[in-house]
Amino acid sequence: MTNQTEDVQSFERRSSTYENSFFQRLFFDRIHRNALYAVPEELQPESILDIGCGTGRLLRRAASRWPDARLTGVDPAEGMVKEARRLTPGAEFQVSLAESLALPDSYADLAFSTASFHHWQDQQQGLRQIARVLRPGGFFVLVDIFMPLGIGKIHPHGRQTNPGAVRIMFSRAGLVVQSQRRVMGWFILVTVGRCGE
Repeated sequence: MTNQTEDVQSFERRSSTYENSFFQRLFFDRIHRNALYAVPEELQPESILDIGCGTGRLLRRAASRWPDARLTGVDPAEGMVKEARRLTPGAEFQVSLAESLALPDSYADLAFSTASFHHWQDQQQGLRQIARVLRPGGFFVLVDIFMPLGIGKIHPHGRQTNPGAVRIMFSRAGLVVQSQRRVMGWFILVTVGRCGE
């Protein structure tokens, strides 16, 4: 069994209780606020995509800011997608890895990934997929946990990430980094990239 399979199965086991976990209010609500805050004020997206959407919590917050936008979430855990569909009527959800998005080119003009990037098996391929499904000029907001070099891994299945490596991966995928900042202490990195035009 691969690390990726074990990782997805751990989320499957938690999917029915994930939405009501105290960790949502303690951690993810703050991360989601930072993700939404990072979106340029002038952007009025018609289509929003959340990669690693879990139970759809971020998309529900996005809907209150952009009520007319089409909402789409993808997550590799089928249980998470099932809960997201139940909790977020009107949005579309798919079971999918970031590395193999079953969406057409130029599908969305705003995409998010919050605290899922370190779970991706092939981060560079996932970013290439995001650049593909973003419209030219579209924005991608990545919020993820990172550890300073030498500190250790995030969790057993996590991939080490640091700000410089994220910048390089964005560039290789055709995403231009617009801003990058740390929030919530030293271990959350917010990176905003724009798809090349």
